[in-house]
Amino acid sequence: MKKPLFIARQGRKPTGLFGRLVGNIMSRETAPANDIAIALLNVCPGDRVLDIGTGHGRSLGLLAELNAPGTVFGLDFSETMRRIAKRRNKALIKQGRVKLLPGTSDNLPFPDCSFDKIMSVHTIYFWEDVQRHIAEIYRVTAPGGQVVLGFRPDEDGAITKNWPAQVYTFRTSEEISNLFSAAGFNVRAIEKAGEPAGPMNWLLAERDTTGTKAA
Repeated sequence: MKKPLFIARQGRKPTGLFGRLVGNIMSRETAPANDIAIALLNVCPGDRVLDIGTGHGRSLGLLAELNAPGTVFGLDFSETMRRIAKRRNKALIKQGRVKLLPGTSDNLPFPDCSFDKIMSVHTIYFWEDVQRHIAEIYRVTAPGGQVVLGFRPDEDGAITKNWPAQVYTFRTSEEISNLFSAAGFNVRAIEKAGEPAGPMNWLLAERDTTGTKAA
């Protein structure tokens, strides 16, 4: 059964009172996926870390424990979600350990080579110009830096038919791997891991130590 359009739009960008409810539900539902992403990212003390589409901000506190005494940046274009994340991470924000910014991954508000570790979970479905988003992520990744992307692959069309195409675009694992390779990343692996809402895939990629895109 296809999900209602208004639900899909709230999943992309929660807004208002209903968005707050969606955000609280997402906090519980996405926790297992975010935990997997954090484990794969292998954050070390002092790493410069970015969570793209941080949403409710639960991951920010966990990442801050791992990269202490570094700073974790969370980016989200939903004001509703940033408010939730701000309340959740109030103490860490006050300490300067967590910073929340508005924005989208096709125009990242950071200088080149800003981050050692970048994660993003359940976001690629919403990227209209997907090549631009990935190019921006490549730009802000430091030489030798690592990226973890969590997503539901659509290998047989079973997912696509249940979500409105006006909001969601699902891709195969091969398509996503090829897009990251074309942007200059070295794709190390596409891993599969289950979580309560169903199977997910995890792209592990890195920018080579020279920091230059392959010709």
